[in-house]
Parts: sequence; structure tokens; C-alpha cells
Amino acid sequence: MPLPIRTLERARVFAPQACVWLVACSVLVFQPSGLFRFTWIKIAWLLLAVGTGALVQAGGRLPERIRWAMWALAAVLAFSMAFSANPLASLLGRWPRFEGALVIALYFAVFALGAKVLGGPGRARNWAAFRTVLTPAVVIVGVVSAFEAAGFRPLGGAADLRPGATLGNATDQGIIGVLAAAALALPAIRGRDWPARIGLVAAVLTTVLSASRAAIIGLAAVVLVLTAVEAATRAAGRARVAAAGGAALFVLGAAAVAIPVARERLVSADTVNGRWLLWDESLKLVADHPWTGVGPSGFVDAITSFHTLEWAVRVGATFPPDSPHSWLLQAATAGGLPLLLGATLLAFLIFRSARDTIRAADPAADRDNLTGALAAVAAYGLMLLTAFTSPATTPLAAFICGGLVSTSGTAAAQVRPRAKGTPAVRKWKSLPAGALASGLLAVLGLGIAVPATIAEWAMADAASAVAAGDLTMAESQFQRAYGLRTWDSDTALLAAQAFAGPAADGDAAAAQRAIEWARLSLARTPDSSEAGIALAIGYINSGSLQQGKDTLDHVIAHSPSDSAPYLQRGVANFGLGRVEDSLADLSAAAERAPDAAEPWTVMARIYARLGDAEAATQAQARADELSAGYPSRRGVVNGVRNLL
Repeated sequence: MPLPIRTLERARVFAPQACVWLVACSVLVFQPSGLFRFTWIKIAWLLLAVGTGALVQAGGRLPERIRWAMWALAAVLAFSMAFSANPLASLLGRWPRFEGALVIALYFAVFALGAKVLGGPGRARNWAAFRTVLTPAVVIVGVVSAFEAAGFRPLGGAADLRPGATLGNATDQGIIGVLAAAALALPAIRGRDWPARIGLVAAVLTTVLSASRAAIIGLAAVVLVLTAVEAATRAAGRARVAAAGGAALFVLGAAAVAIPVARERLVSADTVNGRWLLWDESLKLVADHPWTGVGPSGFVDAITSFHTLEWAVRVGATFPPDSPHSWLLQAATAGGLPLLLGATLLAFLIFRSARDTIRAADPAADRDNLTGALAAVAAYGLMLLTAFTSPATTPLAAFICGGLVSTSGTAAAQVRPRAKGTPAVRKWKSLPAGALASGLLAVLGLGIAVPATIAEWAMADAASAVAAGDLTMAESQFQRAYGLRTWDSDTALLAAQAFAGPAADGDAAAAQRAIEWARLSLARTPDSSEAGIALAIGYINSGSLQQGKDTLDHVIAHSPSDSAPYLQRGVANFGLGRVEDSLADLSAAAERAPDAAEPWTVMARIYARLGDAEAATQAQARADELSAGYPSRRGVVNGVRNLL
């Protein structure tokens, strides 16, 4: 046998195990020293798994109805992208999750990969390998989670933000814990599989330490699903199964109450109230775009028109939502009612196929694998009712789901011995169309993902240079990052926002750079309020006050509940001599951000300039009262001083 053919055959033997390792270890992959360390590196890693999956010759496959449903979803998504306000940005994806065509195709490909690897003739061996790799992975995540819950930051990151271990988000951390717990629970409970038991404990700890209500509820759902299936398949001992399930729920509840970080989160209602407001606003967005939605990644700009004064007061605009935090609303806002209907149909087909697969399973080990997978998928769907998809969690869930619904590969797909006299070179022609498509996706995807990953280091260097006051270095690094992913409008947005900080302190060079980058961003996403505000700050602090005001007029028309544009327009109007308009804008900013000292500080300076000592004293007193809990941003205050 020629050497290339021998190498290919050897690769095919190890490919299923390699896929299992790559997918399971994706939860650990992050990018040290990158600006946002948990997206592109995971995407690139998972594309390697998809490419490796192209070498898997024999295996299971997705049921035909599920495949047709996926093609229908792809068609609806393509239609919604084409008719969105920013088709190119919707197609390519937006920061930070970049869920455009590439990432969505990756989700589908990993789903099919799970069916191929975790189904078919090698399913028992591959499921066992999956658990073997998942165990140390979740143990590592659990250890990092424990350090972060204790106040340490072993992976870096801001100390005042909720950590997320190697996932970057606390809810994503909890979701991974739930998925791992579901996969490991039955093997850990049934036998003396001590690694699985250790992994199960780590998975539960990871979930509870995430302090995510959705994840804790998801873990409770895993217990309920496993208990229900076990009770239904056992002719005797149902009472004991029910008692074990009840005890597991009691232990979970006790752990959630006993661990301070989880207890504090459980009793807090702030995010719950904000979630209800977001859902109500998302429903209004769907009502305004019922048939096409706003396209994937279009939510972050479109939702600002639907934010209310109550949203501004309770939540604010510090972290603009890029998803409605519910998979049903995420589908409806991205692709309208057709995508919602298609996603619901796909979910129905998945659970129907799961029922049939579990009923047809013969060996007890197969049934345990599928039962754990069913618990994982059911819990994931439940958790996504209050969360969102991401490259950190969706691929692992999709992989498990593929194994759950997989049907045995057809006879044509099985590995057959080579007949005598058949040239070995024909082996090269045995790759089916699906394998070729997977390989093509991996190659093209890596051509995008690898430069995008490298750009994160340049972005981080640029942000550090801005903080150090080295604007020349910052500009150079931002240019390098933009050259690596020119297609990404949010690279320009992040650069504009970075330069807007020193621009607001009166740095004319930074102001000009903020203008240039913001214009570049707005050329791709003209409805971006964030880019509009950065552009206005650049204009105001470069002396182009009227252009700054005109820009803010457009931003306020699109985002009437955001306090930031009113604050900036108040500065611009004062510089233009429109004192009454300036004070009205500052009052509007204070109304929308009642805990912010900044509008009152600016008003105090304006009143002092006007000679109204009493009003200046009152405004400054209010600013001082608020400043302890909500420190002012120096830039706007200095900007007003520069205009006085």
C-alpha cells in the first residue's frame, strides 16, 4: 500500500477519537492575553474537529427529517440576512459571539459530527472516550471556578466582573457544568467508575459556583429527566429511584444556599427584572419585523429603538444586549416567525428522534449513554429559555445532541474490505459529499478564524497602549488588527471607543482617530449607537460641535432611552451657546441614569459659568451624593471645562 494511502487509513482509524478529544477539550481552550479570549480561539479549535471528522469513514448520521429541517433553517437564515438592515454584518457576524454564517454553519457541522462519531458501529467506544476526556476537562473548569469564586483571577480578567472560568461567561460556565453532569451521572452512579464520580462532583460544583440561576435550574432538570427515565424503565424499585432523585435535588438546593456566591445571586432580582423588560422589548421588535426579523447579529443595534425609560433606569446602556436571552426570542428576532417555527419544529423532531432511539437501544450501556444525552439536551433547551447560544457552549450541546438522535450509517457508508486486485488508490474516492463539505468548511473557516484569533492579541495591545497614553502604538495595533479581519465592523467600533476616552479628555489627536474609526464602523453598521456616540465625542473634542450635535440627534432618534447621547449633546449644545437646550439634555441624561453623578457635575459647572451660584451648589451637592456609588467619567467633565 502506498505511503499516502497508508497514512490516510491510519488517520481514519484515529479520527473518531480525535474528534471526541477536540470537542470535549474545546471547553478548556482560551486565548491568553487576547482582548476577548473565549470566542475565535474556540471557533478555530472546533473547525479542526470538523475537519478531522471528514476523515471518519463509518458512523451514524442525522435522521432525514432533521436534515431537511436544518436545510430549511439555513434557507430562512439566508433570507433574513439578505433582507436585514446590514446584510454583510449579519452574514459575517458581530462581536463578541460572531454568530454569522460561519459560526452557525459550525454549529450545524458539529451537530452532524456528533451523529457520525457517537452513532454507528463505534458508538459505545466513542461515548466512553467522550466521558474519559470530558472528566478531566470539567475538573479543570471546576478548579478554576473555585479559585474565581474565592476572589482570585487565575486566568486574568477584571476583578469587578463575574468570571466564567475558561468559558468567559458565568452562565456559559454553568451550562458546561450541567452538560458534563448529565453525560457522567449514570456511569458514575451505576458502577465503580471513580473518574466519572470525580467528574460528576466537579460538574456540579462548576454549576453551583457559576451562580447562574438558569444553570442551577438546568441541573435540577437533569436530575428530573434521569429520575423519570429510570423510573419508567424499571419494573421494580421505582420508589427507590424517586427517593434518590429527591435526595439529589435536596443536595443541589442545599449547595446553592450554602455557597455564598450562589446564594447572593439566587436572592437578587435585578437581572430577573431586566430580563422581563428585555423580553417585552424583544416581542415589540418581532412585531415590527414579523417575517424576516433583523437578521443574525442585528439585535444589538435594532433593540435600542425599543428600549424604554424603565430599561434605562433599571439596566442602563453600559453593556448593550446582543441577544434577547431566550432561544425562542433569539430565533424570532433573527429570522422572524418563519425561523421561530423552524427552530421549534427542529426541537420537536430532535426529541421525537431521541425517544425512538432510546426505545430501540439494546445494550444497557447504550441506553445509559442516550439517557444522559437526553437529559443534557433537555436541560440545555431549558437553560436557553433565559440564556443565549455561544461558541463556548452550543458546540458541546450540539455534539451530544447529534449522538442522541443518530441513526446507524447505511451499508454504503460502512468500511468494506478491499477486494483482491482493486487498486488501493480508489480509497481516495471513498469520501462522501458530506465529508468533502466538512473539509471545505474547515479549510475556509480556518482561513477566517486564524487571522481573527491573531487579531485579538493586536486588539489587546492596542487597548493597553491607549490606557498607557501611547496613541501612536495604539493606532498601529488597531490597524494591524483591522488588517487581519477587515470584514469585521466591530474592530473599528472598538478602536473608536478606545480613542473616544482620551478624546473626551481633550486630546485632539485621539479625537481625530475616534472620528476616523467611528466613520469606518458606521459605514458598515449605520444604526450603531455605540459608534455614533464615539463619532460625536470625536467631533465635539476636535471643535466640530455642530457635527457632533447632528450626529447625536441621529443617535437619540434611534436610541431615545440611552442617557449617554443626551449627556454628550448637552456638552455640544453648551459649546454652541444653546444653554437651555444644554440643560434640558443634561436633565434628560440624569433622568435616564438616576445613579450617575456625571450629568449633575456638568450642570454644576454650567450654572457656575452662568453665575447662578445657588443652582450650581445644589447640582454639585447632588453630584457629590451620587459620586461615591457611581464615579464620574472624567472625560465629559473635562470636556465641559474645555468649552467654558
